[in-house]
Amino acid sequence: MATERKLKLAVWDVDGTLVDSRASILKGLQEAAAILGLNEPTYEDVRQIVGLSLLEAIQSMRPDLALDVAERYAYEYKQSFIRAHAQPDFHEPLYDGADACLRRLKAEGWLMGMATGKSRRGIERNTAVYDWHGIFDCSFCADDGPSKPHPHMLKCNLDHLGVDPHQTVMIGDTAHDIRMGLSAGVYTIGVSWGFHTVDELKAAGAHIIVHDFDQLNAALDAFVPENVKAAI
Repeated sequence: MATERKLKLAVWDVDGTLVDSRASILKGLQEAAAILGLNEPTYEDVRQIVGLSLLEAIQSMRPDLALDVAERYAYEYKQSFIRAHAQPDFHEPLYDGADACLRRLKAEGWLMGMATGKSRRGIERNTAVYDWHGIFDCSFCADDGPSKPHPHMLKCNLDHLGVDPHQTVMIGDTAHDIRMGLSAGVYTIGVSWGFHTVDELKAAGAHIIVHDFDQLNAALDAFVPENVKAAI
């Protein structure tokens, strides 16, 4: 059994961090808007709200909409995504190096968690598509409580696995991930290849920002819980 000194937990965001879902999310929201007769959002509109729970994301993107319209927008987005996934050529690629990084950390004894704005159904779909069975020790999502940047789903990871904040790294591509991590008192790594810019990750307070999985691997190898605990 791992000692406290060696215990380390990596908590992962999914969209924009592990999975390149930028095109599919944009298409789904644009199709939903068209069905409702609304102006279609741009990528700039969409990238700001990825990571939030779906209804909160739509309300943040379109605060002018009445609640019932926002709920219909969320419903039509889900239907669009279901149709897309039914197509034989549908594919959301993992970022280069993502799979190898996950499997290396797991083999080296890291605990692995997930904190994502996806639904539980979305997590189950990704687990099947990318063969993540046995990779993640737990996962918490938009169905489990308050949306990012509230620390709820991250703290659920810690509580479920019995890990302290100083033993934990939150890895994500948005300011929502970073602010959630900081609110939970954990070390935060921002990745620059997803939805938010380096400047946005810096402004959110990311401890470090990496630009590819080689740099992320190095940052994770350098993570020492005792040093983090002393610095907090």
